[in-house]
Amino acid sequence: MSLLKSASSILLALTLSAFAGEPSVLEAVSNEVQAVFARSRDAIVRIEAEDTLGPIAGTGFYIEPNGILITSYTVGGESEEIFAVQGSERLPARRLIADKRSGVAILKVETERPTAFLRLGKANRMGIGAVVIAVGYPLDFPLSPSFGITSGFDMGHAGRFFAARHVRATAPVQRGQGGAPLLNAKGEVVGVIISTLENGMGLFALPGEAAEKVYNDFIHFNRVRQGWLGADVRLTDAPEGGSTARVRNLRLNGPGYAGGLRPGDVLLQVGDWKITTPEDVLNASFYVTPEEPIAVRISRAGKPLDLKLTPGESPDGKGATPNPGQDLIGPGDQVGLKIGG
Repeated sequence: MSLLKSASSILLALTLSAFAGEPSVLEAVSNEVQAVFARSRDAIVRIEAEDTLGPIAGTGFYIEPNGILITSYTVGGESEEIFAVQGSERLPARRLIADKRSGVAILKVETERPTAFLRLGKANRMGIGAVVIAVGYPLDFPLSPSFGITSGFDMGHAGRFFAARHVRATAPVQRGQGGAPLLNAKGEVVGVIISTLENGMGLFALPGEAAEKVYNDFIHFNRVRQGWLGADVRLTDAPEGGSTARVRNLRLNGPGYAGGLRPGDVLLQVGDWKITTPEDVLNASFYVTPEEPIAVRISRAGKPLDLKLTPGESPDGKGATPNPGQDLIGPGDQVGLKIGG
């Protein structure tokens, strides 16, 4: 069906519902947005701080009743004199952790009363066209909602790779909304707004499950820990099991090789993530945590095989690939994408 026909059908449906005396589709959407906004607003704050260039502002939201909140790295990652502002209340906040790789910072506000908070949801359960609502503090305006739909799930933009696959949505955003929650129709946080598209007519958001990974790492380890399997993956022109992500080489002393992974294996699943391309491996690697065993499904010579691998921490602390030919098994002449790097 063409866009013109689709638009005509929607207009016809709205007209008929109006004549029938029934609530229109637009009225139903409006009511839904208002309901989500009303339920979430008490958990969302303006973040004010100072950096080397002067005052900065953004948005943050509480994820626990004890005053722990999430904002963007650009607002809370390296700034000083940080405050969480809500109405006439202006509370000092201290930084617990800042993760430049994911683009978020976790702050703590000391307060005598429990804070309203939002629950982190799962962006990977949404499809394209799902309704989302961004709630933040644009410019110097009060807390405001904007409505849109998911339009993609992307690993990068304009030549830059993201640490994990981001939600792309059509909700318009402006300066001051960095760190704001992107909510689904249930009011769950399915994303943390990290950047805008051209002219603020869309956004990229770190998925809720990725923000949860950063927070869980902080809770358990007091820092973000990136798992590492010591494997490099590249695109293959001979897919197996619907995947083009083939293991190119392995670190001999790495956990991938120790767990049974071998050069030539094609990755089909890493943890909860289905693998069809090397980009999927890059996304899955974000969620790998040292010492937490993960199920990995591979295809070896056309036959599926299930492995249980226990990731470690990268020897250099960054998950970087070693120089070709240095302690590797495999050809070593092409790096590709790293699992856990």
